[in-house]
Amino acid sequence: MPSKISLTTSIRRPSENTAAADAIPILVDNEYHLFHLSTPPSTIHHPERLRSSWSHLRSKCLTQWERAEKPALSPGESTQSPDADGVWTGSAILGSDGNMHIFYTGYNLAQGGKQVIIHATSNDRTGSQFTKSTQPIHLKSDGAARAAFEDIDFRDPFVLYNEDEKCYWMIVATRLATGPHWTRGCLALLTSEDLQTWSLEPKPLYAPNDMMCPECPELFQLPNKKWYLVYSRFSAPNAGVVYRVADNPRGPFHAPKDGSGGRLDGRRWYAAKSCPKANDPSKRVFFGWVADQCAADGKWMWGGDMAMPREVMAKEDGTLVVKPIRQALDTVFFAQPLMELRSTEFEAVGSTATKTLEFKSERPYMITFGIVSSSATSFGLIFDSDSDLSGCYLRFEPTVDGRYIVSLATAPAPFDDFWADQYKLYLPKGVDGPTIVRHDNIKIDKPVTILRSRDVLEVFVAGRSLSYRLPQQPSTAKGVETRLFVEDGRVEYSDFKVIEGTDY
Repeated sequence: MPSKISLTTSIRRPSENTAAADAIPILVDNEYHLFHLSTPPSTIHHPERLRSSWSHLRSKCLTQWERAEKPALSPGESTQSPDADGVWTGSAILGSDGNMHIFYTGYNLAQGGKQVIIHATSNDRTGSQFTKSTQPIHLKSDGAARAAFEDIDFRDPFVLYNEDEKCYWMIVATRLATGPHWTRGCLALLTSEDLQTWSLEPKPLYAPNDMMCPECPELFQLPNKKWYLVYSRFSAPNAGVVYRVADNPRGPFHAPKDGSGGRLDGRRWYAAKSCPKANDPSKRVFFGWVADQCAADGKWMWGGDMAMPREVMAKEDGTLVVKPIRQALDTVFFAQPLMELRSTEFEAVGSTATKTLEFKSERPYMITFGIVSSSATSFGLIFDSDSDLSGCYLRFEPTVDGRYIVSLATAPAPFDDFWADQYKLYLPKGVDGPTIVRHDNIKIDKPVTILRSRDVLEVFVAGRSLSYRLPQQPSTAKGVETRLFVEDGRVEYSDFKVIEGTDY
């Protein structure tokens, strides 16, 4: 039977002890269907945490959601099931029968952790109930084609219909069977006429020779006729969600030449995928998650909080920009500001000065401001700042021609081993580095928007975003505040406001 529905305003997590992970959105009849992976309750690390299921939410407005109370897909009950240890990422599509079809990754530890692609079908176009195949998809390919790719990594299928070639495409995240070990990551291409039998092409659709393994790919065309390949990278360079551009769905795909490296955010906004915006095909709505961090050992975990839905569109030069969705902000956040900054100028000469923002809020809140001018070396905000000015720094560094380097970084940064030993100051050396996200060559001519819900921070500036989960503060922490800072110079803000809101 179809699952019962519960109403919610938040897509962040299925429950307090269950994390949200990889998003699989699809727009059907101008209604958003958001499938996403959900961890088993109270799990922390692999393999238990990755025995995921698929959750299903629906919305017509992106702020009021219906959440199905039962999973759309769950791991197989038999140890021999190809998805016994996890129903992993995939995609949803409407087939020629008018019904919704899902292709997903099955994971089974008893089979050496092998990943396979499985087909699930619904008897309607809204995915009210799915029936899983008991076997992986039928691959009609010669041995040479399959031998071109590694046997273990073969996941995250994205299915679309290619109008020009009159067939379905499936893009799969995998690795080449040969080549330098650390850079074999690629995207394989499978084709089908009926969603039942698939042929694997012997050459990858995309193989940049610069990553371990891609994840969660998708391919779409915008009204500018450009094709955009979006995928996630868990390894440097440019870890996080990136995009490449081509004139043809078969490529070649190129990184944009705007200095971004194709990054939309940083490492902590991950596995994001999109669907068209309702009534506006020039825009895509992206959903991605911000990872949990284990309090006991400090390790970053798979899955976390689903971030605020984001709007992505192309500029005239074909590069992508990411913005918060105005309608969602207007619905979530109140009209009356909690705080407004009376003095818009802040100055320090030959030193660094800070100023506490006098507000307290237990609710989600939004900070917005414009930057009128600056002669400072750098300026910005410090989140969860203590009396020693530790915290998370959102830093703006003016460069040339009115442009900025914008970064999110933790402080204090760790020392070299010699100095750490000398002062007996051993600070965490996280995989992010002290600089979590950095965007260069940014021209800021629109207001900056900062969203915070509990410890999840999302910053939107000049078509880029910076996301992070702030470290948990010890119960003994005192004087933790949000501060402004300016380094050697002057900055002038406009319309600086703090606005409370509801859960999102």
